[in-house]
Amino acid sequence: MKKLIAAAVVGLLSTSAFAAVPSLTNASFEDNTVGNGYAYGNVASGWSFTGGGAVSHNYTAWNGVTASGDYFAVLQTAASISQTFTSDVGGVYSINFDMALRSGYNAGQVVSVTLDGNNLGTFPAASTAWGNFSTSSITLGAGAHTLSFQGLTQDHGDTSAFIDNVSLNVSAVPEPATYGMLMAGLGLVGFVARRRKA
Repeated sequence: MKKLIAAAVVGLLSTSAFAAVPSLTNASFEDNTVGNGYAYGNVASGWSFTGGGAVSHNYTAWNGVTASGDYFAVLQTAASISQTFTSDVGGVYSINFDMALRSGYNAGQVVSVTLDGNNLGTFPAASTAWGNFSTSSITLGAGAHTLSFQGLTQDHGDTSAFIDNVSLNVSAVPEPATYGMLMAGLGLVGFVARRRKA
């Protein structure tokens, strides 16, 4: 009987409300039209670029070498990059990403990370060495969501941050109907167990 109850719970928790956790497209910018150089604009699949937003290969005039792969995104002064993705489930979202300051140019670039316009954190690009950063979290429902990285610095001359290896952390939040199904299923298992004892 214990095995039956465990199987019922696992089955109910495996419903679609817990599946289909979203992921980003081209999160490391490796799918692009840049070749061995660099280019501004919408040059990486899945991402939109504005202002001085670009993608660069390693060892170009940007003076960058990513910690993994061959490409990284660039946020020069007030540039931005964004991606819209769709989730079938609500959840608690946070963002991880790698960032470095462009070497040989002005310091001072600061990057804001937003999800659906909600600011999840503001991060100074303080080092030319790549570092990993995590945002605060936010609870969002199912549907389309837009992740954005925005360069905030316009008063330090030519200053740029590099972005790479962006990832979503999502803890799925089940829909109310799923709780109802879980309770009904457990009730059914209890009813069957009582009838067997009788």
